[in-house]
Formats: sequence, structure tokens, C-alpha cells
Amino acid sequence: MPSMLVDRPLLNASQALPWWSWAVLLVATGCGRTALNPPAGGGGATSTGGAAGQGVGGNAGGTESTGGTAFRGGTLGFGGTTAAGGGVTGSGGAVRTGGVGGVGGIVGIGGMFPTGGTVASGGTGGTAGTAGSSPVFGMACTTDADCPSGSTCCDGSDESCDGTRLPSGDGTDPGEFVVSSDGLTVTDTITGLVWQRDGSGTRAGCTTDPSNLTCTQAEAESYCRALSLGGFSGWRLPGEHELHTIVDLANYSPTIDTIAFPNTAIGYYWTSSSEGLASGTAWAVYFHQGGSTYNALSTLQNVRCATGSRCYPTSRFVASNGLVSDTLTNLVWQQEASATTMTWVAAQSYCSVAGVAFRLPTLKELESLVDVTVTSGSTITQTAFPNTPQEDFLTSSPYAGSSGYSWFVSFYWGWSNVTYVAGNYLGVRCVR
Repeated sequence: MPSMLVDRPLLNASQALPWWSWAVLLVATGCGRTALNPPAGGGGATSTGGAAGQGVGGNAGGTESTGGTAFRGGTLGFGGTTAAGGGVTGSGGAVRTGGVGGVGGIVGIGGMFPTGGTVASGGTGGTAGTAGSSPVFGMACTTDADCPSGSTCCDGSDESCDGTRLPSGDGTDPGEFVVSSDGLTVTDTITGLVWQRDGSGTRAGCTTDPSNLTCTQAEAESYCRALSLGGFSGWRLPGEHELHTIVDLANYSPTIDTIAFPNTAIGYYWTSSSEGLASGTAWAVYFHQGGSTYNALSTLQNVRCATGSRCYPTSRFVASNGLVSDTLTNLVWQQEASATTMTWVAAQSYCSVAGVAFRLPTLKELESLVDVTVTSGSTITQTAFPNTPQEDFLTSSPYAGSSGYSWFVSFYWGWSNVTYVAGNYLGVRCVR
């Protein structure tokens, strides 16, 4: 196994990229409730006295009346505060007085009104509060108290929890990115992370580059920690999985949403993630074509900072009956990879008959399994996927830079790159 970036294995001839791509790669080494309207007149069944009004905090129903004047319903009080995250229930209207019951009118079972009486309409309830959302794995958080049991609040600067929820595809979901009113930051509504919007320009403290435009990895770390931007605190260099979530593979050079993220340099951007198999290196994401690789820490690269944490499960992968459930992404994987390598077309067919709803994964989905902290063997969580060969695995994601190519993920080093759709034989692991 090569020990440094310059020695990493190249694609074979049938996998070869256009000459211009190789040139670039070689250089880079509880819920809110609506208040209910209480019925006018008697409450529920009145065989044992009028039932309490339905309004929250309403007065108790009156004494059962036999043919007399219907009792007055309790006044609907203010609704209580909903469960965590929900809005406050609005004020309910006062219940009007019920009409006079007919002579000898009998209160029917189940709350029927006295016979012959005219029943006035009940008061209108107040506006319902906004339903609260229950905490789930992957949602944004500030402290552990914001998270469900079995998870901690952490961010990608800790390599043990560098992982996020994923968009539904390899591009961006409509409305996923929200640009701040001052135009300085972008909030990702799926991952909950907040990003520095401008991906270029001078970076204070990055003095190895005389122009202060690019940084060593250590300079990039320091720059982000010292950043003050858009009223947010806690800026940091993102983890490799975090940074890859804003890659938009539908675009090319740069592979990013250029409306949400203008001025993105066509080059590598540093992450905080070290490469466990190669000391003195860290991962970078390539916004020319969308892949990722590792570089020597002294290499000068671009910087984009992030802030925010998410609820990361303490036991992310659950294996059972030949399947592995990822509690962070909600994806279900085949535990065993295909016994043989196959072409991209054959892989599509293979996954379609592997089980209900199984398919070939997208690049972002397959990359979510990469574990860059391993120091030997395949770069994947080996307890969950114990027999993964150290080889390249196919994805369903096409390469926007050139027709006839698709993306693959290498579980030898953990990087991603592109290969010919026709003719090449790679490993397959299906997902649903």
C-alpha cells in the first residue's frame, strides 16, 4: 500500500480520465394543539352531572338539569404551552349561553341537547400553536439536551462524528440553502450547518501564501476559529463529510450551487479530517469536479468555514439479517458486497433484484460509509461491514464533466473519482 499521496494507485487504462482531468488530479496530491370548541349547554353525558367543558382549563359542567334552563358552559381558558418546540396555543373564545331547553326535555346519552331548545353557537377557539418537532438523529443541536437518547451533540471537527443527514439526491434540494439577509452566510436546512458564503478572497493569517488567498491546513484551522461573521460564533474548519454535503454534482467547475455560494474557487478546499492511512495529511474536497482526496498538510488550499452541530448517534450502524441500518441517514445497506465486480449497467440490474426498493447508491450515499479514521484495512466501519474488499465501488451518479463517466468510491483510501460507464468492472453494494 502506498504511504503518501504521490504514490496513490492510478486508474487502469480502461478507467482513464481525459488527460486534462489527470493533470488537475496530479497537481492536487410533542406537538402544538388546536383548542376545541366546547358545546353550548350541557357537556358530555349528564347522568352524573354535566361534564366539564372541553376548553383547556374550562370550568366544570353544571348540575344536571331536568327540563330546566340549560346550564352555561365553562369559559375556555388559555391553552397550555405545547411540547418542546411548539408554539403557544392561542386564546379560545368564550362559550355562549345555551338556549332554553324545551319543557320536559331530556338530556340524551352522549351529550344531546334538550329537546326543543335553540342552541346558540359555541365560542370560536384561538389559533393553534405551531407543532413542535421531536428531536431526531442528525438534527441541529446546541447541547446534548437537544438530542434524543442514544446520541450526542457534536460536529465534524471530531472525526468520530463527522457525518450528517443527506439530501435526497446528489444535487441540492429546492429550498435547501437559505442565504442570510446580509448576504454573508448560508444555512443548509437539511444538515443545519451554517456556511461562510464567500469561498474566495484573502484569509487573515494565511501568510505562507504571499497573497493570503490560500492556506496550509493549520492556517486554515486558525483562520476559521478566529472568524467573526454574520452574528454567528463557533466557526471552524468543516469535516470531510460535512464539506461534501454542499457539493452539487449536477454542476461542473465549480461543482456547487453558484447562486447560494458565489465566488467559489475552482480548486481544493481544506477539511479538518485527517487521513488515518497516511500521516501528515488531511482531506480536501475538489470543487472543480466534486471528488475528494487527501493532501500534505503544508499544501496551500482554499478555505470555507462552517458552524453548527448535529445529534450524532452513539451506535450509528445496526446489523441484522444481512442488512445494516444507518440510524443517521435512515439508509439500509446490504452488509455483504457483491461477490464479483461488474459493469455499471450490470450493477443497476443486480441491485434491482436484490430486494424490494434496493438500488445502486448515489455518490453522497456511498461516501457516507467512508471512515477516514481507520489505520489499516478498508476505509469503512469494519464492525458493521466486516468483509468489504479494499477496492473501488460503483455509484449511480453520472459525472457532469463528461458524458460516459460515473462516480465511484474507493474503499482502499476512501477517496472518490470517476470511471467509464461501459467496460469497467467494480464492486457493488446496494442500498434502499
